[in-house]
Amino acid sequence: MQLAKNPITKTLNEKLKYKDFKNINKLLSDEDRLNDFQFNLGDLNVDITRQSLDKEIKDDLIKLAKKSNIKEKIKAMNSGSKINFSENRSVDHLNLRKVERFNTQEWEKLFTFTNNILTSKKFEYIVNVGIGGSDLGPMMINQALKDFHQGPEIFYVSNIDPTNMSDVLEKCNPLKTLFIVTTKSFGTLETLENAKVAKNWLSVANKSINDSMVAITSSIDKAIKWGFNNQNIFYFSENIGGRYSLWSSVAMPILLSIGENSFKDFLYGARMMDEHFINEDVENNIPIILALLRIWNRNFLNRNSHCIIPYSSRLAKLPSWAQQLEMESNGKGVDIEGKELIMAASPLIWGEVGTNAQHSFFQFLHQGLEVIPLDILLPLQSSNKQMTKEKTKKHNYLITNALAQADSLAKGSADLINKNKNFPGGRPSTIISWQKNTPFSIGKLIALYENITIASGFIWNINSFDQWGVELGKKLALKIETNKDDDELTPASKLLLKQYGY
Repeated sequence: MQLAKNPITKTLNEKLKYKDFKNINKLLSDEDRLNDFQFNLGDLNVDITRQSLDKEIKDDLIKLAKKSNIKEKIKAMNSGSKINFSENRSVDHLNLRKVERFNTQEWEKLFTFTNNILTSKKFEYIVNVGIGGSDLGPMMINQALKDFHQGPEIFYVSNIDPTNMSDVLEKCNPLKTLFIVTTKSFGTLETLENAKVAKNWLSVANKSINDSMVAITSSIDKAIKWGFNNQNIFYFSENIGGRYSLWSSVAMPILLSIGENSFKDFLYGARMMDEHFINEDVENNIPIILALLRIWNRNFLNRNSHCIIPYSSRLAKLPSWAQQLEMESNGKGVDIEGKELIMAASPLIWGEVGTNAQHSFFQFLHQGLEVIPLDILLPLQSSNKQMTKEKTKKHNYLITNALAQADSLAKGSADLINKNKNFPGGRPSTIISWQKNTPFSIGKLIALYENITIASGFIWNINSFDQWGVELGKKLALKIETNKDDDELTPASKLLLKQYGY
């Protein structure tokens, strides 16, 4: 059942005819709001008191989720049912966060290899070659958990632009460098072209690919054909989408950075969020509540984008990762039955680290005509290893900035004489806070965002686990490269290629 067909959708639209959420100051003063609009899971606190809804609408949104059979859909996913209908696959990434994984051959091979790398100190540089989920996820976690880094220096190459690889190779020694080639299909053009560059660079130093390269893929046969020995290939299931894959062997750069114990803590944090998502009632289920807020803002209040502001420089890559997660998962035009959507799915996700964002686009958030909901992500303590009074003071300043922005966006500041200084307010935000950036807390946070995306897709009744839209342009690019011409190209594209010398 699409969102438009959900009977509660009509109820919500009817109530919007006489409810106005442009000014939410009256709602903010409601003493019961603190109890009804805050949620906790361990040290994770989710505060939605500044969102544009009241208790009545919140209760209706919960009914909306229940009518969509969301709990049954979560149960089906967790049980291994083939809910990825267009590819006839199950969705298996939650299994990677279960303790049973540590008894599998996949884990034993991955851990033995990474542990040998760390103890032997054979390599001083690790270069991860991948793109999309094979790049954004592990790179984000490496940066988020930099304070726990104990292994070799790690670089990431994703872009086929030759300067990307060149800049990295300049910093590395071919005798001390391990390349991790990550491609689920082992057919991704950008990744394989960059892998060829790495292979040639190693060969000049008389290093073979199986001395200094490993492959992470679902397509073992293709990796063997490319030249990898079986012991240098690390498998992950084709039932794990790239944007959900950072828990799999795709996490090799994370393991090589933070080690086994911290990586296990990372998985334990994610599992805590999964257990909550699977077992908690809708009324207090944090991923479902935040998914409902996205849908409320996107489909009922016509707020078409969603901004994410982490007040932690360690989480600077999270908005880019969340952008791929949501928009590749839920950027769909049809439901699970192939019928065109009546109401749109997925907001546009964007963002930047605070406080930089305040001096960039917060003017737009405060006074622009469009109202943009945002998530403010806030660790309450710095993860810096050596804290001083001065560093503590600066982190306190970070917290006060985050809270001041959230309150001023919500409350506004009226100036009817000088309209340039008038702030209308009513700008919604959610504050997600936790004690400190640790492997456990970051695992919990990342699983939260994954489960928000999945819950949203379940309510929209779309398939959040395929990405056919990624493939079309890739196929045409390959045709151009191999044929140098193609009838599917527009005249303008053919002209530009001709001018370029193709």
